[in-house]
Amino acid sequence: MRSRISGLLVWILASFSVAPALAAESASWHFVTEPFPPYTYESKGRAAGPMVDVLEAVCAQLKRSCKIEVLPWRRGLRLAQKGEVDGIFTILDTPERRSFFHISLPVIDARYSLFAQAGADFRFEGDRQQLKGRTIGVYGPSGSSYALDQLIEGVVEVQKVIEYDNITVLRKLAAGRYGPLGLVLINEAVGLHLIRSEKLSGLQAAGTVKQFSYAFGLNRARVSTDDAKAFDAALSGLCSSGRTAALLKPYALPAAACKHS
Repeated sequence: MRSRISGLLVWILASFSVAPALAAESASWHFVTEPFPPYTYESKGRAAGPMVDVLEAVCAQLKRSCKIEVLPWRRGLRLAQKGEVDGIFTILDTPERRSFFHISLPVIDARYSLFAQAGADFRFEGDRQQLKGRTIGVYGPSGSSYALDQLIEGVVEVQKVIEYDNITVLRKLAAGRYGPLGLVLINEAVGLHLIRSEKLSGLQAAGTVKQFSYAFGLNRARVSTDDAKAFDAALSGLCSSGRTAALLKPYALPAAACKHS
C-alpha cells in the first residue's frame, strides 16, 4: 500500500515539475538575423545591435524568452520561410515577405543610395533614365536587390549583378570590376559602415534612391495573429514612450514613426 502511495506521489510531483517547463517552452520564440552592421551583428558570441536591443525589450515586455541566432542571410531566410523558426529580422514590408510573415511596426528608418567610384561625374537626381547603359552591383536576394528591380524596371541597357554580400559589392566597385559606368545600390548606413571598417577607398555616395524602414517578421505558420498583434502593441508602446528612440540613440540611427506606413 505504501509503495502504491509513494508511486502516486512521485507521479504527481513529476507532473507538476513538467508543467512549468512545458509552459516556459511554449512561451519561447526563436529569431534569426544576419551579420548586417550597424543594424545587427555578433559580438562575443551573441547577437547584438539596435534591432536586437529593441527585440529584447519587446520580449521582456511580453514576458517571453527570445533566442536570437546570427546566421548567413540565405540560410536564416530559408529557415524562416520553412517555418523552422518563429521570426526573422531585419526585413522590409513587401508583398513577398507578407506572404510568409506578420510584418511588425517599422523600427528604424533607412535609405537606399547609389555609390560610385570617387571622381565619377554622376549624381542620381531621381531620373531612372540616368541609369541607362550602366552596370549596377547589389547584394541579393535581399531588400536592396528588390529595390533595384523596381528602380531599373523599364530602363534599357542596364545590367544588374547580384553578389553574395555587401562587402563584395563595394570591393568590386572600388576595383573597377563593374566598368567605368559601374554603380552599387546599398543601404547607405551599411555602405558607410563597411567603407570605414574595411578601410575602403575610392568610393563616393552618388544619390538617394529610396527611403524605407526596417521591421521584424513573425512566421505566420508558428505565430498566431493574436500574438503578432500583442507583439505590435508592445513595440508601439516602446515607440510612443520614447524607449525605442533611446535604444537607437547610441547607434546614431533614426527611429521610425510609431505606425505602419
